[in-house]
Amino acid sequence: MRKGDRVFGLICLGLSFWLILESRRFDYLTRYTPGPGFLPFWLGVCLGLLSLYLLFNTFVRKGDKEDDKAVFPKKKVLLRVGFILLFIAAFTFFMSTLGFTLTVLVSVVLVLVTLEHYNIFKSIFYGIIFSGSVFLIFRYWLEVDLPKGWLGF
Repeated sequence: MRKGDRVFGLICLGLSFWLILESRRFDYLTRYTPGPGFLPFWLGVCLGLLSLYLLFNTFVRKGDKEDDKAVFPKKKVLLRVGFILLFIAAFTFFMSTLGFTLTVLVSVVLVLVTLEHYNIFKSIFYGIIFSGSVFLIFRYWLEVDLPKGWLGF
């Protein structure tokens, strides 16, 4: 596991350097507020510090048998990830037809029933609460128009 952490730390360190270099192409400040280069710069700095800590930690911590063992997800975990990716693809496909709110409701119910093994009534209840909350937040608080389906919502 230490080898994987070192590789990941180096990748993140390279990404942080790239973020910092690319953020210099934009203005850091605009008149009195942060400019478009502010967030990427500090994101690169934070990512760089965290990746340096990860790299340092791989050299300091003591190795055990778990560190030397190859870690690959089991078949059941990969199947769950595949189902989640399938649900996301179906979500994007049906959103323009069914509308955002109904698609969120159906996807939450499907995930809770198939992957989390919730009761169907509990899943429908949670789906209604979640999709209604998302609708209210986006429509009335943030004033964002969500895609509407053939039912009008």
